[in-house]
Amino acid sequence: TERVRTEQELRRHNCELALLNRASWAFAATLDLEQVLTTVLEETRELLDAVACSIWLRDAETQELVSRQAAGPQSDLVQGWRLAPGEGLAGWVARRGESLIISDAKVDERHLEDVDRATGLETHSVLTVPLKANGGTAGVIQVLDTAVNRFGAADRALLESLAASAAMAIENARLYQEADRLRAFNQN
Repeated sequence: TERVRTEQELRRHNCELALLNRASWAFAATLDLEQVLTTVLEETRELLDAVACSIWLRDAETQELVSRQAAGPQSDLVQGWRLAPGEGLAGWVARRGESLIISDAKVDERHLEDVDRATGLETHSVLTVPLKANGGTAGVIQVLDTAVNRFGAADRALLESLAASAAMAIENARLYQEADRLRAFNQN
């Protein structure tokens, strides 16, 4: 009853802390951007037991959001997808730098049906959290589910914690990649 519920909440909280700790260690262990993105998605799907998730990063030249990594059904179709600045739920979050929980995307005018049509996934619940780095928003993590009203405030807080660590790891990996590119250019 009450004691059982409290014990279940405590177990869940302990699992969440262990996953966040594991994610932080994984982020610190590599400067390979693709490995960082893969780790972020693996931890996100495990943390939230979601159907699909993706990471969208801002293209410095066009300011578009680009789906750099995705996990879930037909995720290969989502990778590389581009959104104009402010477009869709991901664009809305990236522009405002605020997290967003949508209980049913089918009734939200910001939701883009194009990705659903391409993947065959009927998205209802959406949780989108900004990846904040260097005073701005570098991109977003987006988590999707086919059930209505799947995500709540506790899920948002958990994903925001993961996103804070992930944003630093992504920025470090990007800087390393850029330095490596410049080093190679200068050697030629």
